Amino acid sequence: MAVSSTSLKTNYHHGDLPQQAHQLALEILREHGDAAISLRALAKQIGVSAPALYRHFVDRDSLLAELAITGFSALRERLLAVDQSDPRRALIDIGLVYVSFARDEPNLYRLMFGGRVLPKGVHPRLDTAGKGAFQVLEDTIAQAQAVGYVKPIPLSLMTAAAWSLVHGLSQLSIDGHLPSTKAEPHLAEGVVTLLLDGSIAENKQHNKDTTS
Repeated sequence: MAVSSTSLKTNYHHGDLPQQAHQLALEILREHGDAAISLRALAKQIGVSAPALYRHFVDRDSLLAELAITGFSALRERLLAVDQSDPRRALIDIGLVYVSFARDEPNLYRLMFGGRVLPKGVHPRLDTAGKGAFQVLEDTIAQAQAVGYVKPIPLSLMTAAAWSLVHGLSQLSIDGHLPSTKAEPHLAEGVVTLLLDGSIAENKQHNKDTTS
């Protein structure tokens, strides 16, 4: 639900400005996308001067970066909540959670991975937040690899392959290119399972060929 400028003016206290701006910008992002965010417009809605807001966010991109950091933190929390007791199931569930997050936060997800808006290397804290979420996926793959569910190839390569699968599926989902939203959980599980089972099948065939 949108926050009115009146309530923001009433509730504003010295020191709350960054939080107020962040929350309002997040609501605008969710409803209209990042193109609708303006520091001057935010300042006007909150009831402060534009220079006051610029003291906390040097430019629009710095605010967008903070929003993306929030997104990566939320994604990491969801990924960490996946039960890791069964490595194979955990990797499948990681994929499901990833796609679910993209569907729940489509505009935030687009901002998080929109390199055109927030290029890599410009905002170090954002890069760190992204790596934090990525690390959960890599750790999960490492566990699955240790018990033979994925190929014994470099972990970074397998992680990139798995990430490409779930990221591509997420993008197709939020852009409306999949035939049915009801089928998406099954599709997400099927895609990750295909990667895992295909890896196992190939290894078994290789072992059979070497012993025959």
